[in-house]
Amino acid sequence: MNGVSLIIPIYNVEEYIEECLQSVVKSMNGLPNIQVILVDDGSQDNSGKIAQEFANQHSNFLYVCKENGGLSDARNFGMNYVEYDFIAFLDSDDYIAAEYFKEVFKVIPSDPDMIIFDWEDVGENNYSNLVKGIDFPDSLWTVQPSAWNKIYKKALFNEVKFPKGKIYEDVGTIYKLLYFVKDYSYISKPLYKYRKNRGGSILSTISPKINDIYEVLDSTYNFYRSKGALSKKNNEGLCYQYVKLLMWSNMYRQLKFYKLNLWGFYNKMKQTRVIINKLFKEWKTNEYINKNKEFFSKRLGNNFIERFDGIGKSFLSTTMIVSFLAFKNKSRF
Repeated sequence: MNGVSLIIPIYNVEEYIEECLQSVVKSMNGLPNIQVILVDDGSQDNSGKIAQEFANQHSNFLYVCKENGGLSDARNFGMNYVEYDFIAFLDSDDYIAAEYFKEVFKVIPSDPDMIIFDWEDVGENNYSNLVKGIDFPDSLWTVQPSAWNKIYKKALFNEVKFPKGKIYEDVGTIYKLLYFVKDYSYISKPLYKYRKNRGGSILSTISPKINDIYEVLDSTYNFYRSKGALSKKNNEGLCYQYVKLLMWSNMYRQLKFYKLNLWGFYNKMKQTRVIINKLFKEWKTNEYINKNKEFFSKRLGNNFIERFDGIGKSFLSTTMIVSFLAFKNKSRF
């Protein structure tokens, strides 16, 4: 049936879950064909109790409980209970905009495989930042990897599941799903509210788990190779995400992980550079990297290709670029 099944994994978020679920109730606003699946992933606080109370109050809320297995496991488990043709995900420490369902149901009649929308980062002291859900609406491969800023045809998950135990579970799933997407729609509105840098959240914790990114990207590349689908378009898209994720966002986490151990950081990025140059020999002329000049120039300067190439090339070039980035992007250190 045409409708949306919203899966909400829950684990020790008693401080945030009520705001999350209230935002869902407010957004439903009497609309039909909405199912809310609350997956209690073995919470040890009052999160499960709060979720059960909402399920008792709303007939379209379903509460299910399982042993703790992590975010991916909870999402996969929730998909066993889906009733409608479209699936959405909401993390239980975040919340959605009041117009979320209204906007989504405007698009569903066109029957896209995927619906993409923007989100707003929110935080303490009224922090707010608008994030585009896709870098370029006409280029699907520039979509952000987050699972929660999209609506999916249920059938997309017939072959692909979230990788259990990986902190970059979205990266290891979303870019595989693109293989099956024929039609997609983009809503240029921030329908999701992402609570950024919450203490205790997975990505705010710097640990060896940040290296999961290499495994999930490798799994994605091998997925396309196994399908015989390393076309020019897909190769360009994979290259773009490898560079953007490994040489930018994860690079900062590596810096925080190695702290003052610049030699260790250099060796890690040297290995990263080898991976990118091996898989994507022509990465410097990548269509999407060069198309997104504004994004990269803002962060690395106009000669961003040269700076990307210098990270891990030599200890001296790496140190010089890190010094430049530390000065230019103080807030990230």
